[in-house]
Amino acid sequence: MIAVAALAVLLCIYAAGELIAQKTKAIFSSVLSMAILLLAGFWSGLLPATIIEDAQITGFGNVIAGLLIVSLGTTIDFQELKQQWRVVVTAFLCVCGAVLVIILVGIPTMGPQMALSSAPIFAGGSAATLIMTTALNEKGLALASTFCIALYVTQKFIGVPIASLLLRRTARQFIQRPELVAQYGSQTETQSSSSGGHRRPLQLPPLFARPSVYLAKLGLVAVVAHYASVLTGGVIHYFVMCLVMGALFFALGFLDKNILNKTQSSGLITFFVTILIFSNLATTTPAQVVSVIGPLLIAAVGGVAGTVVVGFVCGKLLRLPFGLAVSLGISCTFGFPTTMLIPQEVAEAVGTTQEEKTAILNYLLPKMLMAGFVTVTIASVILAGVAVRLL
Repeated sequence: MIAVAALAVLLCIYAAGELIAQKTKAIFSSVLSMAILLLAGFWSGLLPATIIEDAQITGFGNVIAGLLIVSLGTTIDFQELKQQWRVVVTAFLCVCGAVLVIILVGIPTMGPQMALSSAPIFAGGSAATLIMTTALNEKGLALASTFCIALYVTQKFIGVPIASLLLRRTARQFIQRPELVAQYGSQTETQSSSSGGHRRPLQLPPLFARPSVYLAKLGLVAVVAHYASVLTGGVIHYFVMCLVMGALFFALGFLDKNILNKTQSSGLITFFVTILIFSNLATTTPAQVVSVIGPLLIAAVGGVAGTVVVGFVCGKLLRLPFGLAVSLGISCTFGFPTTMLIPQEVAEAVGTTQEEKTAILNYLLPKMLMAGFVTVTIASVILAGVAVRLL
């Protein structure tokens, strides 16, 4: 297939996935919809197996992914992390507990490669999935890569019902305490700023506030991340270093918060990275998909069990409701914007007055947003970098 035709077809599939997600209110996420459409196309013969290569996505996608992850690093607000330390600790430990159980149970039941590959995927995020599938494809482990994608596109169905049920329980307990309803019902939303209103060391003048300059800065930081990873002998994966350097250069003022959105190319870069994740579906057979159903169930049950156990312990030690603690951990399976949507739905469903609805939302929303950020953006990338070293 000619390059421009291949690119056009993939762009249409990408757009269809987002439209399906919008129409179904994210019951069918965009990544799940895209995976189904691609598999249907490959298995029916409508799409050539070389379409992703024909569109010249593989090489460019691997290069541009670093810029995307650098931008993720700019969303790390150290002041906010400090203020919500109990949420941060609970979310991070729950993810670690889930990963540990998946590895311990998975090694004897589905083999070390499958167990190590799936554990960071359960921790959430496209960045972790990209790290794992890239490494697995390089090692010729196609089945493990397919398993990672299967877990990535279905794990939302694992976490959303659990979080919704437990947060409803937490909300009902919350409104039984009038003093908390009064406290949170009168809160107004405030936003913290890492810049603190003062000029930071590497902050550039307003003259440089241009999309082309934002892209250039992302590229420069990605180069720094590459050489920093090389200096560690590859012990710290390049993508993990991109996240670290993104956070560091944001703190120093060189990068803006959510800088990718200011480049006017965020959608295109996200498209390339998303399609890159699905690159091995072209060689995936129905038999392979069926063969990973068993490991998928093992990973799901193990991950949920680990999250529940650690959530119970963290709830007791840090004085958080059990349902809230587990929900903070299980946020790794869906991330934003679902971390925003579930508290809104719970507040509307449980609150009987406007004050109660506002109080529930003010209580749950910041915690779930922070938890999703910690699990999906930070923990999953770090854990994927470690897992790659152990494969």
